[in-house]
Amino acid sequence: MIDSHAHLYLEEFDEDREAVIERARAAGIETIINIGIDVETSSQAIGMARGDDGFFASAGIHPQSPVADPQAALTAIRELIETNPEETVAVGEIGLDYYWDTVPPEAQSAILQPQLDLALELGLPVIFHCREAISTLLELLEARDSVPPGVFHCFEGGPLEAERGLALDFHISFAGNVTYKNAERLQQAAGTVPLDRLLLETDSPYLPPHPHRGKRNEPAYTTLTCDFLAGLMNLSPREVDEAATENTRRLFRLTE
Repeated sequence: MIDSHAHLYLEEFDEDREAVIERARAAGIETIINIGIDVETSSQAIGMARGDDGFFASAGIHPQSPVADPQAALTAIRELIETNPEETVAVGEIGLDYYWDTVPPEAQSAILQPQLDLALELGLPVIFHCREAISTLLELLEARDSVPPGVFHCFEGGPLEAERGLALDFHISFAGNVTYKNAERLQQAAGTVPLDRLLLETDSPYLPPHPHRGKRNEPAYTTLTCDFLAGLMNLSPREVDEAATENTRRLFRLTE
């Protein structure tokens, strides 16, 4: 099993990071992809992947990461990727986030578009963060002449938005919030995603699945989301795990 989206470099794990990793391994999580949200955290994610076959990383600028000098930040992201090709498997997380107001929408789009271009140039997939902006992000992507392959991480839309994302050949990833009682629309979307487009993630330390809601999330809980999705799809957890693992390896071109 693969946790396709985590942030184990964050301070929430400083006191017991190794124990968290050990619990993940014991739960059958063979690979964890740590996701950068700015230049500093992208470097940290890459550092965790360096020399460890169980980790990979992404590098990118999150839509709510303030950037004083966008061009300098983009140059730094490019350099991180180009100097760490074995560790860095995607550009991300990038996208749009209208829930918070740290970065205005215009600035978010301005930093998103060149990162899409960078991914196309480098031949890498992208990892989308999208919060309360799914329609706008889909419209932006549909208006482009070309888009890189990628995944909507922690998908927030319903069946119609999932259909539009799938029509663009993107994968869709579900985190622990799909298990929440008030997530009926999200659960309906999950039921429409083909098995060959599905990814699993935790977004650790955020969005732990039931029954751990309100606590710190960790990669070992990927299994709980897998079990829940299997129930929604009338499949066995093993079928969901094997499909999501293969999809993740194929999308990010991971070495086994």
